[in-house]
Amino acid sequence: MSRCLSDCSIDHVVLERNEVANSWRTERWDSLRLLTPNWQCRLPGYAYDGDDPDGFMTMPEVVDFINGYAKVIAAPVESGTTVTSVRHTDGGYLVTTDQGEWRCETVVLATGAFNKARVPVFPEPVPPSVMTLTPTEYRNPEQLAQGGVMVVGA
Repeated sequence: MSRCLSDCSIDHVVLERNEVANSWRTERWDSLRLLTPNWQCRLPGYAYDGDDPDGFMTMPEVVDFINGYAKVIAAPVESGTTVTSVRHTDGGYLVTTDQGEWRCETVVLATGAFNKARVPVFPEPVPPSVMTLTPTEYRNPEQLAQGGVMVVGA
């Protein structure tokens, strides 16, 4: 989105509550690989250029790919900025953050599809002897105790 706005000479800022590629750094399991081959990894004006086009990027490689893209397009990212509210005003919007307020004509919400794990409430609590992890907490098999594992969800 930032690259497309820049290409149209539209002044903008990207408010990022953490750092670029944060969810890839902190909310993915260690052995995750993309499901598409590297040659298909493209963003506007940017594409995979490594020596393994038929391979599948690892999680750290995806982080590097996204960081590289943000640098190449000089995305105006304000990292470490949490949006706390967005209000409509006569002149557009007032965006309140933990770093101050922004006034703008247009707001693009790009929160992602899977920001928060939904853990259902059970009539009886899960016994403390049963380890439970959400997808954002799981990193690798070493976190799990010996024995069977049940994965619940989509």
